[in-house]
Amino acid sequence: MLKSYILTLSVFLSILIYSCSASTDTRYSKDSDKKTEKSEEKTNIVEDDFDLSPYRTQFAISPDKKNSKDMAKDLWYEYPEELSESDLNTKLEIEPQRTIVDSIPGYRVQVISTDDLEEAKAVRSEIFFKTNEKAIYVIFEPPFYSVRVGDYKNINDAKSVGFKLNQLGFQGTKVVSDIINIFK
Repeated sequence: MLKSYILTLSVFLSILIYSCSASTDTRYSKDSDKKTEKSEEKTNIVEDDFDLSPYRTQFAISPDKKNSKDMAKDLWYEYPEELSESDLNTKLEIEPQRTIVDSIPGYRVQVISTDDLEEAKAVRSEIFFKTNEKAIYVIFEPPFYSVRVGDYKNINDAKSVGFKLNQLGFQGTKVVSDIINIFK
């Protein structure tokens, strides 16, 4: 038993010593040898002699002053310069102005908390287009931006909206206490 143990130990030590040794030709090679290899590689680079100038796009813009206004309308897809009173009234009927009457303690649904303002704005617009909810807030509480939805007096209403947002793919929503706005 002792002989097999000694034999096993000696084989293990010989393998260990042999594996720890390294060849000296790669370890102690001179830097000048490496530089000559790199300079040989650089000489094999092929240069392009293709000229792109004949393929440039030419734009023809007329210098007429009278056409510049028509051209601007084409660029802006002929949006009207000013809204008439009837157009303004119909727009206000579609999107009525809401004024804040009071602020009271209530509940909101927090969707995300991040340190990136652009990410918070992207989540806000995504929520708006998926739910058509008007009350979506990006609140800065240093160092994070929180996206919160709704103004709810009742916690159960906030929980149901949180559940719906969770079903729409916004994972990690939670109901938080906040100062909510009361609109006219």
